[in-house]
Amino acid sequence: MTTLPTASVVTVACPAWCNVTQSTHQRELRWEGRALHWSDARTGEGWEIRHTAATDANGHPTNTEPRVYVTANGGLTLAGAEALALTLLATYEEATG
Repeated sequence: MTTLPTASVVTVACPAWCNVTQSTHQRELRWEGRALHWSDARTGEGWEIRHTAATDANGHPTNTEPRVYVTANGGLTLAGAEALALTLLATYEEATG
């Protein structure tokens, strides 16, 4: 595998919601040329939601569009579906804010 030529980065600028360590970001920059920021998981009965965004070391967005990941195990009760829908909306708002 070839590393990308990047200047030595001490700190990667992260969004407030990012839970990735600086050492992980520095490795990502070295190998991929971008830092992938992951949110904390929001969970409910049988589901989980997280979102990501990719930036350069200075926190400027890359050409990778932000993504929202939804994982569900089996069917949801109506109450679970409502909680999932509300949390999905809150996650979308955080990712676009």
